[in-house]
Amino acid sequence: MVTKEQLLKEGYIVLPKGGWIRLDPTIMPHDWHDICKDFGCDPDCNEIIIAVSGVKEIKGDDDGIV
Repeated sequence: MVTKEQLLKEGYIVLPKGGWIRLDPTIMPHDWHDICKDFGCDPDCNEIIIAVSGVKEIKGDDDGIV
């Protein structure tokens, strides 16, 4: 489990209530199988819901993203 301290250390803004992002095959049909593989989901599922606990704005190439 990722901790609040880890998120803050990496420069994320911790969301007070969290959030969710819903993905389904109609949004990204060409990448759906790869996305399901990355998250360990069945590509035949109807949708994937991802829980979000923090956000980080990327404004340029020198933000240290690896």
